[in-house]
Amino acid sequence: MEKMKDMQASYWIKRLGMTPHPEGGYYKEEYRPEYWKPIDGLPIGKRVLTTIYYLLEKDDFSAFHRIKSPESWFFHKGEPLLIYSFEEGTLVCRELSDQESGTLQVTIEPGIWFAARLKEAQGFALVSCAVAPGFEYPDFELADEDVLLSEYPDHREMILSLI
Repeated sequence: MEKMKDMQASYWIKRLGMTPHPEGGYYKEEYRPEYWKPIDGLPIGKRVLTTIYYLLEKDDFSAFHRIKSPESWFFHKGEPLLIYSFEEGTLVCRELSDQESGTLQVTIEPGIWFAARLKEAQGFALVSCAVAPGFEYPDFELADEDVLLSEYPDHREMILSLI
């Protein structure tokens, strides 16, 4: 019989109409307006804001990547989620959760390598992510293992577990 937390993950995936995310987990794009903000040097500008629901369960993870806009993560339900980022040469770990040890919101600045996974490989975490100016796939860069390992050799095990 499925555990209750697993049933809850299945429930949210179905209820929100989520599909598998290329990095791992499930997502549903929730907001992508058709209006654009002019940006100097770009012919069409950028969408003002984009948002998604994102769900990780068990041993799913969001692989190390970076984007060209700030990205805010908001906790909704489930187990604690750890967000790892390399900031000014230092590995930073933030807990996104409704527990005393966590915070309900984490924002990653543009150009920062970051990844996420459940604190414990059980249950699920349901979050929302908001990107402003809005997310566009050309702004996304999946980390190259060799590049991260050469920049952060002291964190080899962590990098290899989230690539």
